[in-house]
Amino acid sequence: MKKLTIILIAILFTGFVAANAQPPRLRTSAPAELTARKGGKKAAKPQNNAEIAKTGTSAAAPASDLYMALKTNLAYDAFGVLNLAYECQFAQHWTAELPVAWSFWDWSDDKGLRVVAIQPGVKYWFSNPGVGHTIGVDVDLAWFNARWHSKRYQVDGRPAAGASLTYAYNLNLGKNWKAEFSLGIGYVNTRYNTYYNITDGAMIDTRTKHYFGPTRLGISIAYSL
Repeated sequence: MKKLTIILIAILFTGFVAANAQPPRLRTSAPAELTARKGGKKAAKPQNNAEIAKTGTSAAAPASDLYMALKTNLAYDAFGVLNLAYECQFAQHWTAELPVAWSFWDWSDDKGLRVVAIQPGVKYWFSNPGVGHTIGVDVDLAWFNARWHSKRYQVDGRPAAGASLTYAYNLNLGKNWKAEFSLGIGYVNTRYNTYYNITDGAMIDTRTKHYFGPTRLGISIAYSL
């Protein structure tokens, strides 16, 4: 009877130890990043902009790596129409752009262009945003008061409005600087009044025009943020 009791106690003690024992840990000298995944494969590092430019592919980029730029169109500046555009990436191959142009002075006594214009739009980049070729669409809105020789032309109540298809090419100039060459073609509808180009000149008539042709010509300098 005493032997049976000792055997039962030994069996219970052995079962308790086995139930609370931990499996042995695998010793390894490999870095943690090599053992973080099954099979010991190292986790892929996120691509930076330089790697993306080389491979032409991109994973989902963090917000800090998104393409953003400020631009000015030198072709408009040459005619005294100051302008500034902001462009920002919102998807892998897509950017949104908002150009604003303005002029509040005359060129001479009988010639001048006072205008405020915006051309918000989106672009699709065949490579990465800010690199190479792109096509896009934009909406064109402009408020103007133009003087030319004996006549003055002014929008009648609403802005000139239209839409365009745009092609552009970005050329890298080094560091954060780029040159952009662009051409937009589209349709614009405007209703305007014609006046005699003198002080308090009388109105001659009101006309509505439908225009189809170039809507943007750009030779721009861009600085990527």
